[in-house]
Amino acid sequence: MLYAQVDAVYSAIKAVGYTDVEVKISETGWPSKGDPNEVGSTVQNAELYHSNLLKRIQKKEGTPAKPSVPLDIYVFALFNENLKTGATSERNYGLFYPNATPVYNIGLQGNVSGVQDSVPGVIYSSASNIKAPSTFISLVIFVLACLIHA
Repeated sequence: MLYAQVDAVYSAIKAVGYTDVEVKISETGWPSKGDPNEVGSTVQNAELYHSNLLKRIQKKEGTPAKPSVPLDIYVFALFNENLKTGATSERNYGLFYPNATPVYNIGLQGNVSGVQDSVPGVIYSSASNIKAPSTFISLVIFVLACLIHA
């Protein structure tokens, strides 16, 4: 389904005359917990979703429409945001709890500090503590490095 959605965007862009625009997935994820009416928001579903996503990223393949263009995917989110308002699922998209322990295992080695040690120069922070754009960029780089490194 992911590839079909990306190819649909490529098709729409081509239909209006552009062929050199890169498509990036700016936010994707699955909540590990939700309210009673959010039946799909489970640890098992989140683990399955992210494990399959990681496998796709590791293949470094493109879609059927653009097989030589690997997908750039940004995961939402690195940390659960326990102070966020709204539905329970909104607070539980993270790969890690606010204390830096994994919510589930998708093949990332160790906890956040352990992974950071293997990726020099990367700074991590919970989303609620982001103070500057450079910290946000570091978070994005950190997630990508973790997914590639695994």
